Amino acid sequence: MIEVSQFDLDRFVRAQGYQHVGYADALKEVKEGCKRGHWIWYVFPQMRGLGLSDYSEFYGIGSVDEARAYMRHPVLGMRLREISEALLEVRDRSMNDIFGGIDAMKVKSCMTLFDLVAPHDVFERVLEEFYRGERCQLTLKRFGTTDCSNVRMLGALVGDIVGSVYEFHNTKSVDFELFTPESTFTDDSVMTLAVAKWLMEDECHSMQGLVECMQELGRRYPNAGYGGRFRSWLAAYEPLPYNSWGNGSGMRVSPVGLYAKTMDEVLALAAVTAAVTHNHPEGVKGAQAIAASVFLCKEGLSKEQIQYYVERMFGYRLRRKIEDIRPSYSFDVSCQGSVPEAIIAFMEGNDFEEVIRLAISLGGDSDTIGCMAGAMAACKYPIPDWMAERCDEILTNDLRKIKDDFMKFLDER
Repeated sequence: MIEVSQFDLDRFVRAQGYQHVGYADALKEVKEGCKRGHWIWYVFPQMRGLGLSDYSEFYGIGSVDEARAYMRHPVLGMRLREISEALLEVRDRSMNDIFGGIDAMKVKSCMTLFDLVAPHDVFERVLEEFYRGERCQLTLKRFGTTDCSNVRMLGALVGDIVGSVYEFHNTKSVDFELFTPESTFTDDSVMTLAVAKWLMEDECHSMQGLVECMQELGRRYPNAGYGGRFRSWLAAYEPLPYNSWGNGSGMRVSPVGLYAKTMDEVLALAAVTAAVTHNHPEGVKGAQAIAASVFLCKEGLSKEQIQYYVERMFGYRLRRKIEDIRPSYSFDVSCQGSVPEAIIAFMEGNDFEEVIRLAISLGGDSDTIGCMAGAMAACKYPIPDWMAERCDEILTNDLRKIKDDFMKFLDER
């Protein structure tokens, strides 16, 4: 447990106690919808290094651990929540109206930072209400991608491992055991890591390079649960695509969403990962939809924005509810019959574990739906430490090394 006393948080307490420009003044001005005093640095702290002034350096938050300690402080955490709630009560005024353009950017950075360490709290609501769900990208890059990237990569693998025991023994409830003695990684994890290996090793991102990575890793794990046609493809001397529209293209593509820097790059690389086997238009579309969702979530867009993009771009119906889908849903390995359902599970879940439970509770191809939903969820929510540790234990040393190497590779790009 990180102790509050490890950090000099008293600098904030002292500043907020100033007689003329302290916390009480800040709260009053926020409630009135117009900031007038100079208190932004110590009332809405942001990460250190974003500003150039002495104040921004002195009151900057230096690490995720310090941000967590700030939230646990009996005065500071309560006040940050209180003044953020007060913001939500301001009507008919934008952040620029309340703070001015530069300070509105500082508040966005503050809300992004504390949303990372206290998800599902008031900070997320402020971002949704005033910034259309957009996060401060500099904050995410410093504290989000660097500190959480390994967890993001693990999301797809956790979903696969949890779903592995329910693929052929479906559950229609969210109340099930997450890990059993039979829990294992499947072809979903192996091929996800093959795509990650390809992105690291093949600078040209060629189809041939991808085929070699997939065959190498697939042959190393011949009993991971491949379908018949894919098993033949793995064994072939010169493997050719077989016009599949199956969800195999969607389950392995998430590393593309983590790797790409633009949406054009996402769509192009996702198409390559699909086309080596799943070159049917639905197979390509399913891969692109999952990769795009992971990318947009990684970039800090809201669920509503992701939903709008996927519906407009790919035509999937995402306004349905899991409880309405579940009763009649059956085993469906098509992209068109499982990719939208995985995205809907992500849309409905309020934390990582709930997303996984919703996805697997549909029944059907549980490990693959869990894998796709988990890839998205890990870009939005933290994975509980015990779940991450359990999955790391289940992965073999070489698979775990590919995962870890890929995340180091992303951090250095």
